[in-house]
Amino acid sequence: MIDAHSHVLSIAAGEVEKRRFNRMSKKIIAHFTDAHLGQKLVMGRGIEKDKMHYEHEPAEHQENLRQVLDDIARKGISNIIFGGDIGSSESVPRFFEILKAYPFAPSLLLGNHDAYADVTKYSRGDSNALTGKMCFSQDDGFFRSVFLDTSDNTVGDNQLTWLRHQADGASKIALFLHHPILEVDTPLERAGATLRDRDKLRMLLNGLPCEVWAFCGHYHMDDEVWEANIRQFVTPAVSYQIVKQAERVEVETGRVGYRVLEIDEGEIRTEVVMLDRTYHGGAKNS
Repeated sequence: MIDAHSHVLSIAAGEVEKRRFNRMSKKIIAHFTDAHLGQKLVMGRGIEKDKMHYEHEPAEHQENLRQVLDDIARKGISNIIFGGDIGSSESVPRFFEILKAYPFAPSLLLGNHDAYADVTKYSRGDSNALTGKMCFSQDDGFFRSVFLDTSDNTVGDNQLTWLRHQADGASKIALFLHHPILEVDTPLERAGATLRDRDKLRMLLNGLPCEVWAFCGHYHMDDEVWEANIRQFVTPAVSYQIVKQAERVEVETGRVGYRVLEIDEGEIRTEVVMLDRTYHGGAKNS
């Protein structure tokens, strides 16, 4: 039985969270990434073809995803951006089924474990700027938000050309993509998990006469680095975390995370939210 006093305290705490993240004149966005639904990590086999190794486990990480989405909803945030790597092909319908249970306005981009054909069955592929690529842009008056598709571990010349045009007239760009652009001191860099043409992308961005705030995932960790006009933020994963400073790739499974962005008249403030996992059992269906 639920204690009435505890229930009142819970509601009050929720209202405090909503007031904190819902202020007039600010756009609040939750950036979450790397759900890896249906993918159980297999350690000790290294990285091949730019990917970690996974075994198919249908319910893997579903509870992690719900925990993150519950926390975002509790804060009263409605605008969300998923940064790629839904998981196995078989888990794509389940991902969208879980997402639709929440009152969110989602934007979605692809990671290296995603396939355009799988995801566009459920997402708005007709709004993409290039055929076969989930790339698009939005302009809110203060920032131009640009979304890139790096699902084949590259940006590619067509997207680079398109990105250059999107930068015309922009004073600040919020760039969302799955892979980091700038180097991160982590074993994943040394293992070969980087974006293949990131040097070309970095050179293009460095040549722009505007600030670029890049938000990415892929590395399953919290990181921030600044180079010239590029400020890069790596968002922790929904599925599991990777230890940033280690001799080899080490995994932490006890916490899940996401990032909150506050956009207020041309300024961005960001903070990482880390949560202790509330479910630690094996595969669980619901």
